[in-house]
Amino acid sequence: MKIYLIYSTFKNLKNAKSVSSKLVKNKLVACTNIIPTIYSTYVWKNKTYIDKECSMIIKTSKSKVKKAINFIKDNHSYECPAVTAFPISDTHKAFQKWVIDQTK
Repeated sequence: MKIYLIYSTFKNLKNAKSVSSKLVKNKLVACTNIIPTIYSTYVWKNKTYIDKECSMIIKTSKSKVKKAINFIKDNHSYECPAVTAFPISDTHKAFQKWVIDQTK
């Protein structure tokens, strides 16, 4: 079974930590990595912003990708959160097994 990385950004560390712990507790993901400070430049409602945000890298199994994405969207502080999933084409087999076991 394949594993996936999900990438998302958050307004602040508090929201990122809250979503992260619930994802792991509910076995939707094996683990997350929160990068506490990034700067994002984007246009929203015809205005350009440069904002300080957090980003999160999320590891999960193929069977949990959609549920994890929906959970993130439902628990996110943004109206239109960036949530993107990427299939992993090659990885260390023991890590792959661990991710799959953690999301059963």
